[in-house]
Amino acid sequence: MENSSVLSIMKAISDVFPQETSIAIADKSKFIYYQPSRAIDLKIKPGDDIHEGTLTRKALSRKQKIEQLLDHSVFGVPYYAMSTPILSQGDAEGCITAIFPPTATPGLPKLPRHHFLIGKGEDRWVPIPLSDIHFIESDKGKTYLYTERGMYVNKYSLIELENILPPDLFVRCHRAYMINVCSIDEIHPDFHSTFMLIMNDSARTRVPVSQKYASAFRRLMGF
Repeated sequence: MENSSVLSIMKAISDVFPQETSIAIADKSKFIYYQPSRAIDLKIKPGDDIHEGTLTRKALSRKQKIEQLLDHSVFGVPYYAMSTPILSQGDAEGCITAIFPPTATPGLPKLPRHHFLIGKGEDRWVPIPLSDIHFIESDKGKTYLYTERGMYVNKYSLIELENILPPDLFVRCHRAYMINVCSIDEIHPDFHSTFMLIMNDSARTRVPVSQKYASAFRRLMGF
């Protein structure tokens, strides 16, 4: 994709998106332009390869526009993105991706903020105060809330819960887990700069902190 084409594209879309939007433009294999915003910056550099797991790669592969809320797994921060491939005679020659903060998701409804979450039991729904939730697990497409009263299913994904729950109380520590920091009893070092948490529930549940989340977890906890 020629530089003149990139500049023309940027001029055309500069007034379409709000100022909090970052814009990334890619060819078939790498990013060729990136304009960060103050609200969200994925630290993309021109020349960076388009890795698997990015919405840009998905849009290029599927040859269609995709909108999605994504987690920390690729760029280290959650974000919402809209990727639109540039098609020529049926082939994807490039892609334009608009990147938004996860709290400004234009394609998703605003998520409510409460002092509780709704958990579904076998035959009922239960409002569960946040303070009663020891940890949250994602497994096989379902989200489970663990409390002293039992385990309940919640309708939100972990990515959505990261935007609902207070960040000073609930922390993502693994691709499959969020924990209530007030429910941590002990923190043990584990392999390869990771940690194992011992929760203060009656089962003394062990919850892992993966290497991907270990640094942010240490900063938050202050050690």
